[in-house]
Amino acid sequence: MSTSRRAVAAVVVVVVIAVVGWLVWPSARTPVVLKTGTPHHLVTVTIDSVRLGETAVDVTVTDRDGAPIDHAAVQIQAIQPLMGHAGAPVPAAANGSGRFHAPAISLMMTGPWELRLSIDAHNGIDRVTLPLWVGG
Repeated sequence: MSTSRRAVAAVVVVVVIAVVGWLVWPSARTPVVLKTGTPHHLVTVTIDSVRLGETAVDVTVTDRDGAPIDHAAVQIQAIQPLMGHAGAPVPAAANGSGRFHAPAISLMMTGPWELRLSIDAHNGIDRVTLPLWVGG
């Protein structure tokens, strides 16, 4: 093999190793923010890390004009519709200013999930479903 072919082969090997390393290098996980609404409320859901295992979920609830709803009871349920997995509804603790926090929502497998929220603001219960994709 000639010297120039060896040099080209070495460059190709280095480039392939660099690309594979870049693809598999762990990246910083960033929160996922989902927004939805009902006739009575605007809802923002922030998922700490969309990965296998347990993750924290924060919910902000306001009225349609943007005023925080502090007096609500919020529950979150994670459902994997393809496999029929459903966790028990988890109550989210009120943190003031319309914010609610659930420290551990279990996501047991990769693939499509739904977060089903129940918001009881004492004038009826609003239910919303948010789609979520869980990676490895």
